[in-house]
Amino acid sequence: MTMQVRSEGTAGNLRAVRFLAVWSVGVACTFTPPPPLPGEEGAGAAPGRAVGGAGEAGGGGGPVSGEHAEGPAAPAEGEGGKAPGDPAGGRFGLDEAFSDLSGEGDPWVLIHVDRGTLVCALFDEAAPVAVANFVGLARGLRPHFDLEKETWVRAPFYDGTIFHRVIPGFMIQGGDRTGTGTKGAGYTIPDEIRPDLRFDRPGRLAMAGRGPNTGSSQFFITLAPASHLDGHHTIFGQCTEASVALADDMAMVPRGPDDRPKDPEKIRSIEVVLAKAAPNPSSGGQEAP
Repeated sequence: MTMQVRSEGTAGNLRAVRFLAVWSVGVACTFTPPPPLPGEEGAGAAPGRAVGGAGEAGGGGGPVSGEHAEGPAAPAEGEGGKAPGDPAGGRFGLDEAFSDLSGEGDPWVLIHVDRGTLVCALFDEAAPVAVANFVGLARGLRPHFDLEKETWVRAPFYDGTIFHRVIPGFMIQGGDRTGTGTKGAGYTIPDEIRPDLRFDRPGRLAMAGRGPNTGSSQFFITLAPASHLDGHHTIFGQCTEASVALADDMAMVPRGPDDRPKDPEKIRSIEVVLAKAAPNPSSGGQEAP
């Protein structure tokens, strides 16, 4: 279902014009985790595989934040992450995100890509805001700002998007409908940093951002421990071992500037299920036997 929101009255029109102007003009910022530290680069790569190196622009690094000529800047979200015209008013909770889900157990997400399915447990208790945001966008329940239609819509956000940045032995990143790595969903959410959740293992599902409290729609999955990310990014899930292997395979591709794959992996669709154990992608999201 697509929902349009139109401002009424002079004040509303002025706010809408101001929002579009800030969204469409200026310097773009990249939503991204920092590059791996020298000692961590390639830590998770399989033996015998090259990490970066000649012929792969960007090597194993990539920008922490950068200026890009293509595309408009991210919007000015306003105080508390609220964006002018946002139908949700900056608030969207787990009850809304999980509405009408059947089954019992914990929430899991199945990210169907060209090569297979990434299966990740969601930490709804540790990071309720990030989980509600991700699930709401994936299911088309959380409104986002559509740049082409220039209005707020409710529609599956991630379907058809790409993993626009991959670094072997470090992480894969997606969640930008423009594919440039510079855009979000038109609003921000606060960080949910917990000292007991660290980037101490591969498979962490986390929010990308441009700094503190700037998460929106972009996310990344780690391929190895990355302690330099601790305290900087919200961890809101953990992917299975098989999913890490798939993500690692997705990262081992030729890349161009900004670690962009020359043939990016596409997200076909995202499922969210409730299950007591890791769902089996080959059985329609049912629990593995």
